[in-house]
Amino acid sequence: QVFVKKCWLWTMILISIVTLLRVIWDKLPARKVYLIVLRLMFGTLFWYTITTIIDGITDNVGRCSLPEYHTRKLCVTEGGSWKYVVDISGHMFMMVFCNLFITKSLDEIYQQQDNDTLELPHVIAHAFCRILVLIFDFMMIFTILYWHSPPEKIVGTLLGVLGYTLIFKQLSSLLSSNWV
Repeated sequence: QVFVKKCWLWTMILISIVTLLRVIWDKLPARKVYLIVLRLMFGTLFWYTITTIIDGITDNVGRCSLPEYHTRKLCVTEGGSWKYVVDISGHMFMMVFCNLFITKSLDEIYQQQDNDTLELPHVIAHAFCRILVLIFDFMMIFTILYWHSPPEKIVGTLLGVLGYTLIFKQLSSLLSSNWV
């Protein structure tokens, strides 16, 4: 669970390394670097907003086994157990969002690049990104099988897809038509 909670950090680190390698070795155009940095910034904002909302819902929509406590923090601190009424799958949100973000970023960073001409550092960084995607896929399978109800998993998944759509479709079209 700790790995999943940090998956946006792993995503940002690896995409930043891949971008930096492309800038150093291949002189990635400034426009593309600018777009990648903006996407990472908006991705971080989206991640923070959604996880804050999910935590707020989780902390406040439920019942304590001790009737005198009405928030999760107080309930657990006083030895009670918190019974969730709504528990949106933050893990599904994070893993879907990060997988889509990594996959689309790599596609765009290596667009029109012949894979046979990549230097070893590129290959290693690209491989680490793909391994991370596989780890997230594996963790999604366990989340699907063992945690949350189907609606909670669907909502988490849809939030991840929403983030991808806003950042890679809407933001990109806005920037390409007006700014960059």
